Amino acid sequence: IISPDVLNQIQYFYFCGNYGDPMVNNDLIEMCRYSKSIAPHVTIHIHTNGGARKTEWWKELAEVLDDKDRVVFAIDGLEDTHHLYRVNTAYTRVVENATAFINAGGIADWVMLVFKHNEHQVEEARQRAKDLGFATFSMKASTRFIASDKFEVYDKDKNITHYLEPASTTDLNFITQEQVDGFQEWVDNTEISCVVKYGKEIYIDAQKILSPCCYIAPAPYIYNDNGILKQPQEKVKQQYFALVESLGGFKKLNTIDNSLKEIINSDAYQTVWDYYWNKNKLIMCAKTCGKANDFSKPSDQFIEMVEL
Repeated sequence: IISPDVLNQIQYFYFCGNYGDPMVNNDLIEMCRYSKSIAPHVTIHIHTNGGARKTEWWKELAEVLDDKDRVVFAIDGLEDTHHLYRVNTAYTRVVENATAFINAGGIADWVMLVFKHNEHQVEEARQRAKDLGFATFSMKASTRFIASDKFEVYDKDKNITHYLEPASTTDLNFITQEQVDGFQEWVDNTEISCVVKYGKEIYIDAQKILSPCCYIAPAPYIYNDNGILKQPQEKVKQQYFALVESLGGFKKLNTIDNSLKEIINSDAYQTVWDYYWNKNKLIMCAKTCGKANDFSKPSDQFIEMVEL
């Protein structure tokens, strides 16, 4: 998909799982090695929960990457709290992998999602990140609490094991019924200023389908909410499939059967956006790249980032 002539035009790769974790891709190290061998100027950033692979694999990854590259580890607490959100991952295993990566010369960042159950551990987590050799420590708060202050967490037998609740130390505005009722009016009146257009980015998903960005691509996988977001979620999906059809369908967007040049330079890809940004505005574009509004916000919100 990424031929040498394409590689030489790229500034960076950003491996971040819309649908899965980059570390479970068996070819990830080879992808990085291939990139570095042809275009060593390319910067690589990888986001992961860090729970997969053995330490030897992480050492090899560090040897392939260079001092421009980063691996961002999502570590949401300590031994007794990390797994409450990162279900089926173990804090000790993640730290072992991160330590192996750092000790082999890799540059790592620790990002912590702050909830009620782990907010008391922020300072200790920050100190551990420093002691382990992480380059930075960041805190983020989830904005995914919608008209409710908690989510249930279930075990495999569908029993509630615990709740996820927002941190008391963050001041987030949750989406309300009133905002949802008025979302279409807001979408119709907001101005879309596409980040991808100015950044000249593309996104290739796990099915090898090209999309403009990672915000549009996950529409088929949106959880079917029976609550206040049911109507806008259904419309997001409808708009996504209409967009794909406008771009020639999934067959035309498949990066195995079509080159990136063919897809991007097609008449459809070059002309369709005026319609979807001005006449029949994509909800996801308005939400992500619309001018400031309470309804327009990222999935998570940075509270603080510090170098260690």
